[in-house]
Amino acid sequence: MGVIVGTAGHIDHGKSTLVKYLTGTDPDRLKEEKKRGITIELGYVFMPLPDGGVLSFIDVPGHERFVRQMVAGVATVDCFMLVVSADEGVMPQTREHLDVLELLDVTNGIVVLTKCDLVGEEMQQLAEADVREYLSETRFRDVPLFRVSVETGQGMEELRTRLVQLAAETEMKNAGGRFRLDIDRVFVLRGFGTIVAGTAISGTVKVGDRLELQPGGGIYRVRELSINNNRRVESGSAGDRIALNMVGLDADEVARGSCFAEPGYLTPRESLDTECTMLASSRPLQRNQRVRLHTGTAEVMARAVPVASDILTAGSSDFVHFQLESPVVALPGDRFVIRMYSPIVTIGGGTILETGTRKVRKKFADNRHRHLSLLAEGDLVSLAAEMLRDSGGDGFTLPELVSRSGVSENEALDAVRSMQMNGTAELMKDGSIMRVVSRSDVDTAKEKVLEAVRSHHRQRPVSPGVSTSLPGRILSARCSWFVRAVLTELETEGSLKRIEDRLSIKDHPLEIPPELVGRVDTMINGIEEIGLVGVPIGDLDDADLAESLLDRGMLMELIPGTMITSPAFEEVKHRASEAFGADGFGLADLRDLLGVSRKIALMWAELLDSRGKTVRRGDQRYFPARK
Repeated sequence: MGVIVGTAGHIDHGKSTLVKYLTGTDPDRLKEEKKRGITIELGYVFMPLPDGGVLSFIDVPGHERFVRQMVAGVATVDCFMLVVSADEGVMPQTREHLDVLELLDVTNGIVVLTKCDLVGEEMQQLAEADVREYLSETRFRDVPLFRVSVETGQGMEELRTRLVQLAAETEMKNAGGRFRLDIDRVFVLRGFGTIVAGTAISGTVKVGDRLELQPGGGIYRVRELSINNNRRVESGSAGDRIALNMVGLDADEVARGSCFAEPGYLTPRESLDTECTMLASSRPLQRNQRVRLHTGTAEVMARAVPVASDILTAGSSDFVHFQLESPVVALPGDRFVIRMYSPIVTIGGGTILETGTRKVRKKFADNRHRHLSLLAEGDLVSLAAEMLRDSGGDGFTLPELVSRSGVSENEALDAVRSMQMNGTAELMKDGSIMRVVSRSDVDTAKEKVLEAVRSHHRQRPVSPGVSTSLPGRILSARCSWFVRAVLTELETEGSLKRIEDRLSIKDHPLEIPPELVGRVDTMINGIEEIGLVGVPIGDLDDADLAESLLDRGMLMELIPGTMITSPAFEEVKHRASEAFGADGFGLADLRDLLGVSRKIALMWAELLDSRGKTVRRGDQRYFPARK
């Protein structure tokens, strides 16, 4: 993994010349840049580190017309190198670039006072004092400052040493997460095709991986990749400058602002909820004001909607909804910058809290504000509780909490476990994923199922239990995964036991209660005496007992609502099998064998079919050959 340094500073203050001295490579690669002597596009050069790593420089334009390129360049850097010329001091783009760095939360860096060979010691001191005075009002007040000259070599070794230290102090990006590359450069190489380059924000990529391009949605395979200044390596990780040669990718399908990522990880969004800070020097942000929004390496036009009021004043911070005119790829936690539509100046920025959000309606503004406060404060437990309330009982998955909050999966899991500890939530299995549900919902559902089973036992003490389909009917308003999870929990804790396709309370006896054995025998004998025509359940003096015996398999239905005994069924099956074997039989044959009417014979034939004892082919039925 590498460390990325972004330059910043006013035009003609020596950014590119300084980087060239440090790396031996000119970051200005365009003919127009060399002709005009100014940086127009982002430049990429590399400085080897003593530990074998690489310090990557993204050199940005200093002209006010190219601030959009500057924002894209520093959006993915780890630290900055602010360049100020000793013969001019702090200038307009010095200020704007520092504003952008602060809004993007790039706080680690150094200040370099260049062209010290052009002025004497007194002017150098004045220039340094000018810089220090300006920085004293910012979060960069303690950033170290170096006086240098690329012409004489003054201070260059000290600067190089500090850059090496800066790289060592920089916290590495998350190489273990899902891969994401924000693209800031697209070009075509003859014989290779389209190449995209950018900084890996998270994860790892290797040759042969399939990546998804967003916006767009196409999936492409990595043919080759290069890392920093090393060509044709096998893999790259978060923090590296990576160039990807993707199979089948055309140059017109991708642009600066696009992203390559693990398939399914990123989704283009057309709205964002944010915590936005306005610069003290900016104009107020009006409701529905059109702005230029920069996030990652993308720039889109957007309408700004302050959540709490119709205006966000200069120097203040609050929540702002942005309705985008074209989709961008962004995740909670990403930083952004906004610039006015005209004149094009930086006015504010901050942190994206949620993506793909609804438009702000005034009557729901208070609720939206409370919700965004939870996101801004990082109160995951309260956010998860809110998600449970809004889920309608279906709960949510851990990836959904990660997506809403921008935290890692481990952080999301820790929050859910905290909720489990305090009894407000539970993790339950939904197929191959885990879903977070309300503990009170689970407990209520469990009690409903248990009471239904208890009621069944009270009404039908002879029955071994209820059908396993009963919980689904009891909890008909809930998703099937929830029903399965509740049933699994009841069985696991021992409240219910399962015997084949029946469920009963754990202490319900398997045997028929002794006091009911006589009634059972009387019913069985009475049905057998009627013969093969069966007995309608309405003719029996105890329908609940008959249903219980059906549950036990001691009775069967010849047709729905007409009872026969299980021994009677076995007897008919045996007689027919012995009489006809594998030769087959018709209804008339069965009628004559049983001595019943054709109607009753049809009932028995269809019962044999339904139980899988016979197979019908045309008008004939056959017993399967015995093995």
